[in-house]
Formats: sequence, C-alpha cells, structure tokens
Amino acid sequence: MKVDWNKENKILETILVIGIATILMLLGMYYLPWIIFLYPIPFVVLGVRYGISYSIISLIVSTFSIGLMVDKVSGIFIFLTFTPLIISLNYTIRNRKRPFEILSISTLVLLASFLLVLNIMGDMGGVSVINQMEELFTQVLNSQIEVLKQMDLSQYQVLKMKDLLENAYNYILLIIPSIVMIFSLITAYLNYFISSLLLRKLGYGIVFIPKFSKFKLPNNILVGTGIMFLGAFLIRSLKLFYYETIFLNITVLVSFMFFTQGLSVIDYRLVNKKIRTIPRVLIIMFFTVLLPLGWIISFIGVLDAIFDFRKFGKSA
Repeated sequence: MKVDWNKENKILETILVIGIATILMLLGMYYLPWIIFLYPIPFVVLGVRYGISYSIISLIVSTFSIGLMVDKVSGIFIFLTFTPLIISLNYTIRNRKRPFEILSISTLVLLASFLLVLNIMGDMGGVSVINQMEELFTQVLNSQIEVLKQMDLSQYQVLKMKDLLENAYNYILLIIPSIVMIFSLITAYLNYFISSLLLRKLGYGIVFIPKFSKFKLPNNILVGTGIMFLGAFLIRSLKLFYYETIFLNITVLVSFMFFTQGLSVIDYRLVNKKIRTIPRVLIIMFFTVLLPLGWIISFIGVLDAIFDFRKFGKSA
C-alpha cells in the first residue's frame, strides 16, 4: 500500500496549527493579552499553503477546544471575531492581490467583526460597551482622586487634576470609533506581515512581504480627506447629529493616516542609510511614543502625499 506523504504532511501541519493557535490564545487570555490578536496567523499560513478548507476546519477545532477549556461564549466570540479576517487574508494572499488591497480588505472585514461582537456583547449584557467604559472610567477617576487627596495637595490642585482627568476620559470616549478603526488596521497589518514572513520562510515564493518603508496612502488621499472634512463642516453648519464627535473622529483618523505615512518616510530614509533592523525599529518606536512630535511627523506625511519624496508614483 502506497502512503500519500503529502496528505500525511497536511494532516500533521493541521494538528500542529491547532495546537499552536490554541496555546497562543490561552496564553493571551491568562497572561499576555496582546497575543490574542495574533491568533489568526497559524490559520492564515495553513490556508495559503493547503487551501481555505484546512484553515476553517482547524479554526473550528481550536475555538471548540477553547470553548471546552474556558467557556463556550469565549469560543464563539473568538470564532466570530477572527474567521472573517482569516478568510479575507487567505483569499487575497492566494490571489496575489496588491498589498494595499490586502490591507484594506482585511481591515474593513476585521472592523466589521469587532463591531458585530461588541454589539452582541452589549445585547447580552444589557449595557452597551460605551456605558461599561464610562462606568470603568468613573471608578478609575474616583480611585485616582482618592490617591491625590492623600498626597497633601490643596483642594484647588485636586479639583484641577480632576478636571484634567475627566476631560481626558471624555476625549477617549468620544474617539472610541476611530480607536477601533485604527486598532483594526494595526491588527490586520501585523497578521498580514507576520504571515507573509512565515510563508516566505516556508518557501512560499509568491508571497509579497509588505515593507513599512514602502507604505504609501492612495494618490487621491488629499482629495478624499478634503471631502471628509467638507462633509463634517456641512453636518456642523446644519447642526445635525453628533457633528462634534464626527469631526473629532475624522481628525484623529486623518492624523493617524498621515502620521503613519510620515513614519514610513523616516523608515525609508533609515533603510537607505543602511541602518540595521533592530536600531531602525527602536528609532521608529521612539518617534511613535514621542507624542509632541506627532504633528511634525503627520506634516511630513502630508508633504510626502503632495511631493512624493520617495518617487513611488503610481506603482506604490
């Protein structure tokens, strides 16, 4: 009897992916929360190599196992959150879509998944996620005020700090929509990037690895930005629904987009100067966390959108 080694390898890799992904999720749920959002990577790699059916079957087994070990609701939410992202990345990578298309599709799909899950969670709990966050911020604020009172500060200083904290929390609540969008983009990019690296290591030659130094917004981004702000101003002038929140979220999203392009320009220059990967990543992280320079980096992104410093043209 002839043994089909190719089929044997597929089965073994599927079992390995189920084990790795399940352990990854359990580690994220109990120890390292940020790892949770890298959960789709093993399934994307498996799906691109052997087909989307292997990816979906292994995902079902993994989420079912997590449901048995943790609770059924968690397993269902994990499945609902990540299945669309895994399918979209499998489809776009296998069909050799352009990096910008892959990232755009996967981001929109993941955003829709997040919104669906958040809506279901709100319906199940009877309280919206926003209200839950408001209650959490109120508790945090009260505890911080108690700490301030124990620091021998004057009543005026305590009240001033309270106003600052309240304004900061209210600002965060207002920009939650843009935060969810930005988080969806970052999560989709990390899953796309790491999956591409792993596939390249495994000899899957058609995979294009998206380099951050080559990131570029669409050529018509400035026109699109102008239209978004014009729409926000029209809503404001007509005093329609939530115009301040809409304007604020558009501002945050546009700032983030151009900030990302500005960082990409800096990374491109560092690559040209042959700076090694680790120092380059540390420099980029330094500029990312140094908030006072944020507007300068966003301005660099705007200038690059206008003058195309890297001369990518339409090919980028």
